[in-house]
Parts: sequence; C-alpha cells; structure tokens
Amino acid sequence: ASVAAARTILTAAEAAGLAPTPQYPAYFDIGGIIYRATGAKLNSVWTLSPINETEVKVNSYAGGTVTKGTGTQHALITSSLPARPYDRVVSAQGMVNASVSGTIGLRILILNAGGATARWETGAGLQTQTAINSGVVPAGVDPQVILALTFGGTGNSTATISTAADANRLIVEAKPITMS
Repeated sequence: ASVAAARTILTAAEAAGLAPTPQYPAYFDIGGIIYRATGAKLNSVWTLSPINETEVKVNSYAGGTVTKGTGTQHALITSSLPARPYDRVVSAQGMVNASVSGTIGLRILILNAGGATARWETGAGLQTQTAINSGVVPAGVDPQVILALTFGGTGNSTATISTAADANRLIVEAKPITMS
C-alpha cells in the first residue's frame, strides 16, 4: 500500500532470514509504480528503486573561445549517457552563455540529428541561448547526444564562452519505451 508498508515487509523478511539480495530482489507495486529492493540500505533504511527510473546525465563546459568558418559545427559538450539494451526516448536541454561575433547558433544533436537551432544576435555580449531536442534511440545504440555550436553567415565567426560553472550545461533524460 505504501513505501512504509514495503519497508515493514522487508524488515520482517530480514528477521526471518529472507532478506532480498541483488540475486533475489523483492518487488512491490506501490500505486502502480513497481519498486525493487536488493537488500541495500541507506542509514539503516531500506532502499526501494523504481524499476523504470528515468536516467539523467548532466555534463558541462568550462568555457573558452571557438572560431570557425561558415557551414561548420563545433561540439561543446558530449553527454555521458551510454547505450542501453532497450529502446528509449531521449530528451535533451542545453544552454550556453557566450559573447559572439558573426553568425552562431546552438543546437543539440541526438544520433547525429539536430533539433531546432537557437541563435545569438551578431555582436551579442554574454547572452544565454538554450536548445532542446528529443528522439528515439534504439536498443544497443550509442545515443550520441551533443550540444554544438553551428557557424553561418560569411567568413569566420567567434564565440567567447563564459567560464562560469553553471552557465554551460547539457541535461539529458532517457526513459525506456515499449519494444516492438
């Protein structure tokens, strides 16, 4: 009926010598969410993990200056999200704070496919742009989630990216989906 009730059951099982283990976990349906207990505890409290917990990876960029020519792209942040043995929907949000000269955009690639491109105004001083993208990543495939600068216009363009620790991030969420 509740997480508290599941923990009471686990404590009773442990007292009877039947505590769950990683090899023989216990499962609970609590309000339609399936939880797994592997015997782990934190501060003497049973740990219950949702079976299909959303996987989240946050990566950042320390800043610097990037100059590129028209029609090129530069990867700033590559997500640490790994391949998994099941299909997933992957959603990504990224932000970069930069001063720019020329024509520069920000986009997120998933499986080498870009989403919408956010653009800085030419000559922008320390402005933040955000980009989003979402896609289905098949089982066993590296999602290749990359936050990238795109360079347009004519000639070279330059982005001077903030070195603030919280100014340049890529946040990626992955959720398992039905395998068909």
